[in-house]
Amino acid sequence: MKGSDLRIRRKAQQLGSSTLAVSVPAEWAQYHDLTKGDELIVQRDENGNSLLVTPDQPAVEDVETTINADAMSTDALSRAVITQYVLGRGLIRIEAAEALDPQNYDAVLEAERRLMGLGIVEETTNHITVRCSVDPDDFDLPTLLGRLGRTEATIRSSAVSALLDGDADAARRARNRGSQLEKLFSLFLRLVFTTYRNPRLNQAVGIGTGFPLIGYRSAAQDVSLMAGIADDIATIATERVTEPLDDPVADDVRSVHDALDTAAEKVRKAVIDPDYELVTDARTSLQRVEDHSTAAIDRLEKERPEPLLALNRVHFLLERSARHAGDTLDVATHLAFRESPDVVRQDST
Repeated sequence: MKGSDLRIRRKAQQLGSSTLAVSVPAEWAQYHDLTKGDELIVQRDENGNSLLVTPDQPAVEDVETTINADAMSTDALSRAVITQYVLGRGLIRIEAAEALDPQNYDAVLEAERRLMGLGIVEETTNHITVRCSVDPDDFDLPTLLGRLGRTEATIRSSAVSALLDGDADAARRARNRGSQLEKLFSLFLRLVFTTYRNPRLNQAVGIGTGFPLIGYRSAAQDVSLMAGIADDIATIATERVTEPLDDPVADDVRSVHDALDTAAEKVRKAVIDPDYELVTDARTSLQRVEDHSTAAIDRLEKERPEPLLALNRVHFLLERSARHAGDTLDVATHLAFRESPDVVRQDST
């Protein structure tokens, strides 16, 4: 459908004594090959204020998107491929007016390396076509969110261990693990956008319609941000901490990290299994992170061990990570209220 047709006014028509009917746009009906008698699925949003109408069997096309390589730098071309992947495109064609240069080809290979299920299916001197073989039925968002969280926890634990030991090589290995999380996160976003366009996939990806899809997107973003913070800690361990930390200092870092690790896992479980008791337990665990962090920072200010600035930075980063976990807990809280009518009841006024 054309962009100008995205918002169309329709009048409700009376059918019988108690039924109202609204026509659908002709182009939309033609696109989905709808005829008289075909079934449509009508879904309402969380508050019952809006209705979403989809065909029972929506049209599924292996949509091809074309990217003009002549108009982009190497980095921009790689990002463009990744963006089209995230938006759910099945085929992505990269073309040049004359011939693709080696940098263009390298950019496509870089995007292929960073994305799951993407591969080159056709190649000539002036174009490359890549296809994504990921099917929404192959994954579900709760499982992917768990994998994202465990990957972030592994990166963070490895970075903190390298910091405690003053092991720059281990810190570099921790940083290298970030590429796997990027793959999972891009795949997660692809499933979110694909499901948003075709709500019938909600059951396939393992969540309900409306807010859960938005909430899962937010939770995954928080995990990605936490992974970025873990990478910053690994960078500090690589560049600024060259010797093992003294025991009291190491114990403080370890206590904050362990509390964060426990809290982050409980927060993810509360999102995946919305339950008010799990939310309350996760909130208590996050409070423990804050308590350990406050005690550790107070000790740094009193004893001022070296490298002081690096250690302050590490504790600041762990606090930031805990705040992102707190943002995810807000999502879990909303989901728990949504799933627990005995906790919150809505009455019309």
